[in-house]
Amino acid sequence: MGQDAGAVTRPGPGSVPLSRWWRRRQDMLPYYAYRGAEAMVGVLPTPVSYWLGDRVADFFVTTMPGRLDPLRDNMAHVLPKASERMLKKAVRRNLRNLTHSWIDVMAMSSNRTDLPARIDIEHLDNYHAARERAGGTGVVMASLHYGSWEVGLAAWNALGHPMALLAEVLRPQQLFDRVIGARGHQGVKVIPIDAAAMRESDPHTARRLGAAAMREVFRSLKNGIDVAMAIDRDLIGNGEMLPFFGQPAPIPIGVVEIAIRANAPIVPVVIFRTGQRFRGVPYPEIRYSTEAPREEEVRRVCLELLALIERVIREHPDQWHVLDPIWRS
Repeated sequence: MGQDAGAVTRPGPGSVPLSRWWRRRQDMLPYYAYRGAEAMVGVLPTPVSYWLGDRVADFFVTTMPGRLDPLRDNMAHVLPKASERMLKKAVRRNLRNLTHSWIDVMAMSSNRTDLPARIDIEHLDNYHAARERAGGTGVVMASLHYGSWEVGLAAWNALGHPMALLAEVLRPQQLFDRVIGARGHQGVKVIPIDAAAMRESDPHTARRLGAAAMREVFRSLKNGIDVAMAIDRDLIGNGEMLPFFGQPAPIPIGVVEIAIRANAPIVPVVIFRTGQRFRGVPYPEIRYSTEAPREEEVRRVCLELLALIERVIREHPDQWHVLDPIWRS
């Protein structure tokens, strides 16, 4: 009686209802699509891969415009005076650049791809000054979903700086494992945070899951490993409401809180895309006082970070890749 009466089953040992078997296959489609695209990226020249990525982006813009409404809303906040035509053009350019970023991730699995050779790093002295001041503590690389920071991670490790990345768990698990493997191929340590599980869990379980990830971040910093964390997307849904492009938005202030707790320097880092090359910019360290009231200091540092991020996004809004709505209605 474990199955519904009359349910069609897929024959074979451990038969399951056909509908459930089909749902499992559908859930795996992102993984199969990723593996197929990854195989193509591994053999095609980069310009060809980027061209095909553009065609995929154009297909989604044309056939599934509703799925891109959150991205369009984000662009509207960044470009408040833009016309409908300008917004549509910004969304198309944004999605094209996003497919290029995923192609960069896929290329990380290939031994023939030298991602670090494609990046030019400016003002590296800002990072070295912060690292020297901190002694043996790692640096919090405060960043955003912009450009192609996958290339930045690969380049950072190539320079001999151990790097960890706080990353959202993807579904299905096989896809996440594959992406982790690509990053690991470049020497990047991934600290997973299962945002979906946290949002779906009771408050106690959500806190436990989040605390486990934060403990690993704290441990990495104390062991001298730099940790990259984004501050432009509230994964869990418990962000602090702070002004962002003139309107309140939930901001994950934990990036700053964990840095202050670990007494780690906060260095904003942005990876700009310039055609098939990249420009990495570590900005001057954002200093804080451990003597000041914690909540006030966290808020002050976050506002300083957001002001820098706003300037960066306005410079190239088509390189800011957040497909979830930032501003709540």
